[in-house]
Amino acid sequence: MHSVNPADGMTPAHQLLLAILQDPRTKRFALRHAGHAEVAEDALQSTYYAMARLKNLEQIDNLRAYFCTVLVHEVYRERGQLGATLVEDFVSVAETRHDAAGSHPSTEDAACNSLQVKAWLQQLADKRDRLIAAVPARSDDPARYRAVIYAAAEQILRSVINAEPSEADTNQAFQVAWPEYFGSPGAAANTCHQRFRRARTDVRAMLQDVVPRDELT
Repeated sequence: MHSVNPADGMTPAHQLLLAILQDPRTKRFALRHAGHAEVAEDALQSTYYAMARLKNLEQIDNLRAYFCTVLVHEVYRERGQLGATLVEDFVSVAETRHDAAGSHPSTEDAACNSLQVKAWLQQLADKRDRLIAAVPARSDDPARYRAVIYAAAEQILRSVINAEPSEADTNQAFQVAWPEYFGSPGAAANTCHQRFRRARTDVRAMLQDVVPRDELT
């Protein structure tokens, strides 16, 4: 993690960016989404440095809103969530292919992309029993834990069709799916953090069995 040490002579836009970073409201926003102080701080720093390098920073109308949008994506990346990164990778590769061809996405392109994701969903369904059996038994109720992991993986793939980052593998989503395990009031903070991290690892492993990285290159 890097510390912010801005140089003298900052532009007004960069001064505002730094003020947004240091604003307690921004820090609370980051912590609420990250669920862990260290993850929140790393995401804040990553967001600041990424935006500080933008060439046309002063042209962004609502810098705070833009910062918060980038921050949420950085939180996803810091936590290793595939719900955002899979969508970003898929859309980015599609755009690169269109740019290389000198054309804009067409209805036919969108249909092809949708078919690709539907094929992944079908693979997920076809491999369901094997994929679920491969999920580690991390709780006293392995069947329910595995069902939660499978449901999150399925929801993430469905979100790719709409090119919308999924929150299926966020802390909040896991807590809603199984509050007794992920949101137990008697569990230590570190215990809950480990459960969230391991669940995201299991979702990622399941998705990577269905969506090989070479299909996004």
